[in-house]
Amino acid sequence: MTEALIANLAKIGALKVISRTSAMRYKGSDKPLPEIARELGVDAVIEGSVLRVGDRVRITAQLIEAATDQYLWAESYERELEDILLLQREVARAITSEIQVEVTADETKRLVDARPVDPQAHNAYLRGRYHWNKRTAADVTRGMNYFRQAADIDPGYAPAYAGLADSWNALGWYSVEAPRDVYPKARAAALRALAIDGGLAEAHISLAVTAFRFDWDWSEAEREFQRALELHPGYASAHHWYGAYLSAMGRHDEAIAEATRALELDPFALIVNTWLGMDFYFARQNDRALQQLRTTAELIPTLSRSNGTSAGCTKRKGCIPRRWGRIKRQSTYLEGALST
Repeated sequence: MTEALIANLAKIGALKVISRTSAMRYKGSDKPLPEIARELGVDAVIEGSVLRVGDRVRITAQLIEAATDQYLWAESYERELEDILLLQREVARAITSEIQVEVTADETKRLVDARPVDPQAHNAYLRGRYHWNKRTAADVTRGMNYFRQAADIDPGYAPAYAGLADSWNALGWYSVEAPRDVYPKARAAALRALAIDGGLAEAHISLAVTAFRFDWDWSEAEREFQRALELHPGYASAHHWYGAYLSAMGRHDEAIAEATRALELDPFALIVNTWLGMDFYFARQNDRALQQLRTTAELIPTLSRSNGTSAGCTKRKGCIPRRWGRIKRQSTYLEGALST
């Protein structure tokens, strides 16, 4: 529910919505709400609970002003489980109405339109995203199994195919599998998702990444990146990957702007922090690169195994978490290079 609500709100261009990766860092935290808000750079926080009884689900949500720690709005909803997507979007609409941000006609339509989905398929998809977000070889593979489950349960559920596409892309990029074997599968899965739902931003991003990293079709990659960001302006991963593309194209100022936006939306994501440092490095802004990589290196010890920094590091040389171990070495290497 948390991920779905974040995804729906992040599609509203007038809002800055922190990604789940960073927001969930505070789950169970005893920090005062104003302090959490300052660390995340936000004005308000949504709290809530979900209770499922049989085939019915009850959601309670509260919108809290960070500076005063006062409730601005609170509401409860109850629906059949099969209507969970409609319920999630109803909550998102209520929040945008309460905080009185400008919502475009297209954004309103995306919040209203939602096909019924099998609850088991939706649950499998969310489990898949949970594991995929850990970015370890073992967890990406585990996530793929859940995405396949979702597609088997509901063959018309487009997000399941986007999840598969992202998984194939990850395995190819980190050399867990041979790129020639997995990137074509990523493209096929992304196109399958778009055939079902042409407005699914996650699938456009998947297609952009394949065009960029494997096909070397720069124009298609940029077109798909931009379309994804039109549909989902608050998608941190989209800004992150688009920034990587812009850096490769030598458009360094634009790359840094996109990477910085990704960091605003997901301030504690290691992959986002790392690539901002590398974007500075590729732009020959070495002092800023070193500062950013040092900041990233300091984050690593504070993250648990559940965030993918050490678990599942057993499959072939491309095991994803080993990249985090290189961050400190990159920082040390760059510091030495700048001192000579």
